[in-house]
Amino acid sequence: MKVKTQVRLSLYERGIVEALTAEYGYTPADARVLVVEYIEVVRKLGGYDNCGQYAQLLDRARRMNHPPSQWLDRIQDIEKGELRDRGIGSEERQYLQTK
Repeated sequence: MKVKTQVRLSLYERGIVEALTAEYGYTPADARVLVVEYIEVVRKLGGYDNCGQYAQLLDRARRMNHPPSQWLDRIQDIEKGELRDRGIGSEERQYLQTK
């Protein structure tokens, strides 16, 4: 028998559940399931925006059939690009050379 673990939502994550319920018509149970489904994305993004904005993003992702893995892959691609960033000096030199 496989035991399913319960994800403990932070206060912020519970706010997303509440926003999904209040603004997008989800039942509390369905809203919680959606947040748990995308929990890695929510935690990776770090909670800089308000709960309502994340609720909107999660609702849109569900409606457009964008799985969490696709979102996480995109975040990882962006992070890899940031690691290759050579800084403003490099961009300035490139800009000056094209004038």
